[in-house]
Amino acid sequence: MSGRPTDFARYFLGWDRPALISAADYLISRAHRDGPLLDLSEYALILPGAQAGRRLRDLLIERAEAQQASLVPPMLCGVGQTPELLYEQKRPFASQLTQQLAWAETLRLFGTQRLKHLIPFPPATDDLTQWREYGEIIRKTHRELASEKLDFAGVAERATEIPEFAELERWRTLAQLQQDYLARLDRVGVWDKETARLFALQYDECRCERKLVLIGAVDLNQTLRSMLDQATAHGAEISALIAAPEELAAAFDAHGCLRPDAWSDRRAVVDPSRVYLVEGPADQSEQVVACLASFAGRYAPEDVVIGVPDEALVPELKQRLASHQLDSRFGPGTAVVDTLPCRLLRTFSDYLRRRSFATLAEALRHPDVWRLIEAERDPLETLDLFFGEHLRDALDATELEGETIADLMAQMDRIAIPLTQPICPLVDWRQPINELLQSIYGQRELTPASDEYRSIYLPIEAIQNALATWEEIPDTLQPLLSASEAIDILLRLLRADLIPEEPRSGVIELLGWLELPLGDAPALILTSFNDGLTPSSANGDLFLPNSLRERLGIEDNSRRLARDAYAFELLMNSRRDLDVIVAKRTSAGDPLAPSRLLFGCDDTALPIAVERMFGAPEAINNGAVEFQSGETEQFNQAIEIPLPAPGPYQVDKITASDIRRYLYCPYRYYLEKILRLRSYSDSARELDAAQFGNLAHDSLEAFGRSELRNSVDEAAIRDFLQQALSELVREKFGARVLPAVRIQVEQLRLRLQWFATAQARRAGEGWKIVRTETDNSQHEPLLVVDDVPVRLKGRIDRIDHHPDTNSWAVVDYKTSDTAKKPEADHHKGKFEEREWFNVQLPFYRMIARELGIGPHVEVGYFTLPAKREDVKYRAAAWEDADLDQAEEVIVDVVRQIRRGEFWPPADIRGQKDDYSRICQDGVLGRWFPPAELLAAAEEITR
Repeated sequence: MSGRPTDFARYFLGWDRPALISAADYLISRAHRDGPLLDLSEYALILPGAQAGRRLRDLLIERAEAQQASLVPPMLCGVGQTPELLYEQKRPFASQLTQQLAWAETLRLFGTQRLKHLIPFPPATDDLTQWREYGEIIRKTHRELASEKLDFAGVAERATEIPEFAELERWRTLAQLQQDYLARLDRVGVWDKETARLFALQYDECRCERKLVLIGAVDLNQTLRSMLDQATAHGAEISALIAAPEELAAAFDAHGCLRPDAWSDRRAVVDPSRVYLVEGPADQSEQVVACLASFAGRYAPEDVVIGVPDEALVPELKQRLASHQLDSRFGPGTAVVDTLPCRLLRTFSDYLRRRSFATLAEALRHPDVWRLIEAERDPLETLDLFFGEHLRDALDATELEGETIADLMAQMDRIAIPLTQPICPLVDWRQPINELLQSIYGQRELTPASDEYRSIYLPIEAIQNALATWEEIPDTLQPLLSASEAIDILLRLLRADLIPEEPRSGVIELLGWLELPLGDAPALILTSFNDGLTPSSANGDLFLPNSLRERLGIEDNSRRLARDAYAFELLMNSRRDLDVIVAKRTSAGDPLAPSRLLFGCDDTALPIAVERMFGAPEAINNGAVEFQSGETEQFNQAIEIPLPAPGPYQVDKITASDIRRYLYCPYRYYLEKILRLRSYSDSARELDAAQFGNLAHDSLEAFGRSELRNSVDEAAIRDFLQQALSELVREKFGARVLPAVRIQVEQLRLRLQWFATAQARRAGEGWKIVRTETDNSQHEPLLVVDDVPVRLKGRIDRIDHHPDTNSWAVVDYKTSDTAKKPEADHHKGKFEEREWFNVQLPFYRMIARELGIGPHVEVGYFTLPAKREDVKYRAAAWEDADLDQAEEVIVDVVRQIRRGEFWPPADIRGQKDDYSRICQDGVLGRWFPPAELLAAAEEITR
């Protein structure tokens, strides 16, 4: 560890061990010793992240205790807060929201003609939400440029040097807006923080009484660098601790920051045996477990860190680790806006803005609202059943009068009373929002010792702090808003706030990419090592594309590449174990490229590395996860599906659909018919096949019961069906039908027109409709199976009779898009090896015989598919032997159900239904259950 005697001292810590450990040793060696005290109070330590600061504090305390001393701690400060240590604040700073509102008001009052180069089609003057959106975009640009000692006028001036620069007028407009914005803040007596820093620089105000130590701060913006230089010129002691060997001194500038050109061509060689290529998020999690297993008990859980450059992977990782009884903790914590209190506010905002089924359902699904609702049955079940039947998103109270949904809406309205006042200044919404939270959470015991401290108390505290900032907004900037708009602003303020997870020992830490370089855990598993994440890039900025960033000398992709290349090389040198996982696809299936940082090998090995990283994923070798002080957890991919209870089962009645379900999958039959499991959802936005078919059947039933049922007048049949369909749609779906449903209704209307043509032709051939939607509850045939009878139940769509030939036909309507012959829809294979997967028409024939309709009965489909030429009646060409064979299948199914033969689930690949998750369809290893499970299944079968 050495340095050079300059005003801004640089000390190279090396990188053969974690930087924070070396930094702690460095600081303790320079602490003032006063008896039992180690005094670092004259120091201010500047670190890139809060996680690093907390860990450094712990390391300093450990070293002080090792010397049997007490520590007088230094000040810890993030890089972003450092400028305010260097000058005196003479005015209160404008909050982030005040800045946004000031920018919005400046834009709104600037004049349409003057804005034409910036916003060619500006919002309406009273569209405050859209003006705030524009204001936020410009605020962020202003903030970033100010951190690099630039303002909008400076960019416009520099832009004149760029050939064929097309945005000059836009930047001149921004410069005028910036002057108006600063004047607006000046009139209300507050400062823009970024501009205050530039002011302090301009007037030579930067000083510092403490000794500043920058630790691992290798990418400082230009404004902070200049402020540090100015403070140094006035006698401040500033040093930079650099996590790198001194032979790389030329790769760092005088501030201890990276020189991008020195890192862009560095080739850090990665051990290929520690780089793993996998398919997607689930496979990344599997590989993490495999890497943990490879450590073979050499580490305690707290000695391992999992790096997550893509934070979207965190839930998947935590779930997979928990399945192996491995506790994990995501260092940054949970976003406040994702907690229950914030979700509650969001649901009320959406409900008040748009009183629809979707917003009502979202609100009632919130557990804290659900507890307040009084209903005879589960409100969620009521909602799902209502939507499943009606697909009605718009909720008109006149249509819902007397219904349970109307009662639920009335209860929601009572809860939301504090938020129902007219528009008012933003600050006036503080009390109503508090009243709503008090009405829902006021009776809870929320203390640091309670279970809900982190999930309820801390988020509400964050909400209260954000609401308090509304009092700081000057009156002239207070917007007039509705409750929904006020809540939207509140949630935007909270987007960056986090609730840390509860501290606990013996956990595996999950950290984001920027927190990793200064960590000190000896083992690191780095996930999502893909381009776009490591290194990161930004090319689509509205005002500052990468090409302009390069011209202005502000943060661009080359600086990001240098920062990530340095971080990766630091990690490789300072960790005892480092595994790298590369994914080929995102959770949405989009392709990913491996990080370019993995191709640091020499030119001879490069083709092999490229071929491997862009090739097929490799097998994941899972073993046992073992820690120094923990228990072994055997990783096993087999999924144990719950077994049905052993038989016998009583079967008093059975339907054709029961038999089809059993033939499709015995286990699904067990779940649906024996356990009576049902799936309800309000996620549908169109009719499913069953609902579409039911709508068609109901229309055709109305026709079959009308006086026109045997008419040969095609036009009369068509008009009747059109009217019947319209009435059914209005009854089921209300006046405002979902767009997709409206299209489907028109598709069905067209099919019914084609049906009218085919039906008129059939009536002209002498066929008469004698029964429609026949329920055989009064005439149930008894099928005797092994001396025990079972009743056959069914509902026949229609029965036709031909008086001239005394022929009868059992007819079933089919509305699938593709017309199938009855034979193709019932079985496959030749007679001797025939496999029946449906017995509907033979089953109906058995019922029809009981109805006494005559000895000559044919069965068939009346198909209404998507092609006009396929809308017609199709008789099944079965002989008596075929129908006898089908009846034997019915007998066998009844026998198997009674014996309880429901195992195993059918291997249904590429298909999904309500029970796919229970059956673990598509899960790797599902078909390799443990030996004891197989034995139990065999016992049940016997």
